[in-house]
Amino acid sequence: MQTQKTKIMMKKVLGLLLIAGVMFSCGTKKQKENQETPTNKLSAISVDKVLSNTSDYVNKEIMVEGLVNHVCSHSGKRMFILGNNPDEALRITPNKNIGVFEKNLEGNTVKIRGIFKELIIDDEYVAQLENEVAEGMDHEALHDHSGGDHEEEEDAAVDSSKIKQIEQMKADIAESEEGFVAQYWIEASEVEVIENDKTEKTESTEDAEEHNHDDEEGHSH
Repeated sequence: MQTQKTKIMMKKVLGLLLIAGVMFSCGTKKQKENQETPTNKLSAISVDKVLSNTSDYVNKEIMVEGLVNHVCSHSGKRMFILGNNPDEALRITPNKNIGVFEKNLEGNTVKIRGIFKELIIDDEYVAQLENEVAEGMDHEALHDHSGGDHEEEEDAAVDSSKIKQIEQMKADIAESEEGFVAQYWIEASEVEVIENDKTEKTESTEDAEEHNHDDEEGHSH
């Protein structure tokens, strides 16, 4: 009798172990499928689209494609990319993993992945900024240059240039209906250089034209 009860108990234990094994296997398979399926795939958008619809992207992860027209050689902590409008540049800063941008990125078309940031600048903020500048502190707001002029970036330590930028901020705030102005930039987590095969194609075309020209001269006799 005791043996029969023991057999029944063993069957129950084996059944529970079998069910647990099946559930674990399904859970592992589902987890693996989730890991293999990217959930954060992004499509690249243009600099022009981002700057025209800034409120749509604030604090969101985006991917932007543009031409690098300047990398700050002083620190490598900022670069600027352009879209179709050469007068509007989008500032890019590196996250901790990237650290700095290489100067040789200039002239390349890149895809930037990162968080789109917004900085609201009002009278209170400017007053605080003036105090920090007076104490010799640097500040990200003084490195915007979204108009495409980066000459001051290399001379950021000069107090007169900082004071000039602060005065311009005050003027912009005074002209603003909202009572503030905003700066936008991307804190980059990835930078991908897009391979440009246009030069290679051009050289191939020139080689073909030379070859055709030589053939024509060879057959002219």
